[in-house]
Amino acid sequence: MGISSNKKNQIVDGILWKSFILYFIPILISNIIQQSYSIADALIIGNYAGKNALGAIDAPLAYIRLLINTFIGLSSGGGIIISQFYGRKDLKSVKKNISLLLLFAIVIGVILSIIGISLASFFLDILNVPIEIYNLSLIYLKIYFSGTVFVFLFNIISGILQAIGDSKTPFIFLTISSCINIILDIIFVAYFKLGVAGAGIATVLSQILATILIFYKLREKKELFQIKFEITKENYRYLTNIFKLGFPMAAQAIIFSVSNMFMQREINYFGSIAIIGWSICGKADFIIWNMADSIGISVTTFIAQNYGAKKIERIKKSLLQGLYLGGILFTISSIFLYYNIEFIAGLFVKDQAAIDMTVFLLRIIAPFYIFYMFSEVFGGAFRGMGYTFYPMICGLIGISFFRIAWIFFILSDRKDLAMVIKAYPWSWIITVFLQIFCYFCIRKKIFK
Repeated sequence: MGISSNKKNQIVDGILWKSFILYFIPILISNIIQQSYSIADALIIGNYAGKNALGAIDAPLAYIRLLINTFIGLSSGGGIIISQFYGRKDLKSVKKNISLLLLFAIVIGVILSIIGISLASFFLDILNVPIEIYNLSLIYLKIYFSGTVFVFLFNIISGILQAIGDSKTPFIFLTISSCINIILDIIFVAYFKLGVAGAGIATVLSQILATILIFYKLREKKELFQIKFEITKENYRYLTNIFKLGFPMAAQAIIFSVSNMFMQREINYFGSIAIIGWSICGKADFIIWNMADSIGISVTTFIAQNYGAKKIERIKKSLLQGLYLGGILFTISSIFLYYNIEFIAGLFVKDQAAIDMTVFLLRIIAPFYIFYMFSEVFGGAFRGMGYTFYPMICGLIGISFFRIAWIFFILSDRKDLAMVIKAYPWSWIITVFLQIFCYFCIRKKIFK
């Protein structure tokens, strides 16, 4: 069963640079819109609920990412497989993998909600969240995790659509959802004065709407969509392959999140001003992480589909396209943030100490963002070709082992916030050089 002959697959057959950019832009905008949930929360909470409420949302962020990113990583193997099958025009296999992923999303989403709420207090203690914001963080976590099934399902369906080359649909529905999120933030936080609880409710309700809309859009693709859960040898093989590719990415997400929890714990040691400053940094440089993520997804999809179609030269050029585009965008963005961070921080809080802390922290890491981008590009290339083990190993050494070693050895005798933050750029540099080494070691095997 093949793709209609009158429908050209631009990822496999189109002008590469043009197709790459047209695919990348909607993903970037979608990610920015999704991030606007937390940006809207931060702006409204910082101005209407105070700096402690703002810190309370970001203090447990490492815990949220640990659970969400781990299971998204586990399911990402399905997106890679769908891209490869779609590239070779095997729609029967695409349909079966989509069906399995939808079942996986619902089951795991419910499990995530239970785990997230049950272990909230435990992880807040581990993260050493200051007492003045502890209860606010706990309220936010319980509300946020009550809607995890929708967060997870939306991300899975977005990944499915992106895997087949549709990066515009998630963008459209996230735009609608984001506007509603901002309106609800104003109603619940600014008008009804519900603080972090209002921000949590607004985020959950917006995510429910986005999930319903994107699900019905997926249903319209009748040549791909089916909900048919059968226990067969073929489905078992598909599920095994999904987990085989997804497990290293889940492990990488755990590694990354655990190391960030250690880092966040060290930052929390310096009190609420440090937490607020680091929180604002995360809001100010969100474009950096979204660009890196969007380029990584684009590289993965282009390489996966061309790998399935056995177009080796387009695989090589897709990697270079990601490096060129990322290099230009990251250089411009890093310079802009470095020189404008004081103004940006002032949009979130009026407290001068918090603004000064934000400027201090961001200027330590801003010159090194480009190394993180290179890491995402090479990681995306490995994933697109089905080699998910290598990014996991590089992340294990460069991110997890290095940051934990930095905390226990470099910071063992002194507590210095600048030295804590410097672990981030050094870990990016080490990781990307490990990935480049692995890439050249296995390049002949990959392209044979």
